Formats: sequence, C-alpha cells, structure tokens
Amino acid sequence: MNLRQAQREAVRQALIREGMRLLARKGFAATTVDQIASAAGVAKGTFYNYFATKEDLALAALPPRLEALRRELEAAGAMPLRAALHHLLSRLVEWTQQVHPDVIWLWCIENLRRGANEPASRLLHRLVTDLCARGQARGELQDSRPPEELALDIEGIALARLAAWYHSGAPPGLLPHLLAAVDTYLAGAGLREEPAGRAGGSLPAAGPGPVPPPPPPDPNRQGPPPSSEGPEGTQAKGKESGGP
Repeated sequence: MNLRQAQREAVRQALIREGMRLLARKGFAATTVDQIASAAGVAKGTFYNYFATKEDLALAALPPRLEALRRELEAAGAMPLRAALHHLLSRLVEWTQQVHPDVIWLWCIENLRRGANEPASRLLHRLVTDLCARGQARGELQDSRPPEELALDIEGIALARLAAWYHSGAPPGLLPHLLAAVDTYLAGAGLREEPAGRAGGSLPAAGPGPVPPPPPPDPNRQGPPPSSEGPEGTQAKGKESGGP
C-alpha cells in the first residue's frame, strides 16, 4: 500500500469509526452526514467519495469484525463445532450491544435483499460453512447435507432471532435464546460429542455469562440418518442425545 492509498484508508476508517460512534448514540434518524464528516475531520463532500449513504457506512463496519473472528477461530485450532458456533454467535451479540439496534435491523434487511452480494453476509456464510464442513469431517455432525446448506439454516436461525429481538424493543437476553435455538438445530442434525482422542482448541471468553442448557430437540424435526456403526454405536448415540 503506497502513501496515497494509506491516506485514503485512514480517512475511510475515521469515517467508519466516528460514524458508528454517532449512530450508536443517536441512531440513523438523528445522525447526519454533516455530523459524521465533521467528527472525522473531513468535508461533507469527502464523505461521498467513500460512502453513498449512512447505511452504506454502517454496513462497512461488520466485515472487518468477521475477518478478525475468522482469524481468531483459525488460531484456536480444532475446536468442537458447537463451541466454535457459540463463540462466533457470542461475538456477534457483543457487536449488537455496541451499535444502535437500527444498524442490526439494517443488516438483517440487506442480508435478505442482497444475500451473498452483501459483503458481511458473504463472509459469515463462508465462516459458518467452513465450521460445518470441519464438523462433518471430524464425525461430529451426522447430517450429510452439503455444509453450505447447513450454514444457511444456522444463518437463518440467527437472522430470525435478531429480527425478533429488534421488533421486541432490543431487550437483554438475546444470546441465551440464540444459542438455545442453534443447539436445538444441531441436535436435530445429529450433533455428537468431539470424537475421543481429539483435543479441542480454546478461545478467550466471549459474551455474557453462562448459557442455560438447550431445550430438548423438536419432536417434529427429522432426526439424523440411521447409524451404520452397529448396535453398540447406536446405543452410544442414544445416550449422548438423551435417549434410552
């Protein structure tokens, strides 16, 4: 990166930083482009060299967080699937606590409207897909569907919970409900404990305190495919999933 590129990136980051600070405090309606530009120390016209709208600025704030989270998970090594997903979702919930709820709703809408064309949605999908693929390869997840499909299911659960949270007035307690919903899905997809002999990685604690145990799997959800491991393997799976 040459000097000119570095200067442009510094201005862009200043606009994002100051814009998100103002949006977190005042929301979209009460925050103007003039205020964001002034806080970043640039002219109003300079803002439009980087972003078309305040909404575009807000959407640009999430991809760097997801990239940092991807590196964090990679550095942790072979974490069990459930623990890795819990950590990812905990970090996302931390983000919801640092921004105005309007920003979360904006991202939900853009995710539905643009899908993979929305940068943060594309990064999140790639990250969850990789985690599901690793879980299948390690024998943690019995569901044999493509990991991309499993990732779409999990992302859909997260988006639905975020939307419900927003329309309920953004009350506290989002994380336990979100994790419980994902755990229920994983149980239906045939999640098993980490196979013996594999040591999971570790990550710094994320999100609020302990999460209550997940509810029992939905009886209407189709269970995992039949086991091919014989009676002993089937019996072990029954014990792990709370069966007889």
